[in-house]
Amino acid sequence: MNNTALKPTIFNIDAFKEENEVSKINDEEQFLYSLSKQKGWDIIVEFKKRVFKELDEVNKADMSNGMSFEEIGKNAVVINLAESVVDRILDKVNDAKEACESNGK
Repeated sequence: MNNTALKPTIFNIDAFKEENEVSKINDEEQFLYSLSKQKGWDIIVEFKKRVFKELDEVNKADMSNGMSFEEIGKNAVVINLAESVVDRILDKVNDAKEACESNGK
């Protein structure tokens, strides 16, 4: 048996961190990042804003036309839920974009 001490290998912690961060970006995020850079993505985001503004206007018009508070409330809840779902989709793409850009994509 050899009684000599083991020599430590040189370990570059900064290179390890950088390599680890780059590997956090998966294929899905890369595809979504690519989508976010296309002009069509901007069109979708603007379209979403227009559609939900129109839905709010419809609900305001219904209020003016004397629709019951119950129906107005139901419409408001449905609009809010739908907007939340669409926002989650848009956020997923925006989060992937931020992740890729912060990792030097």
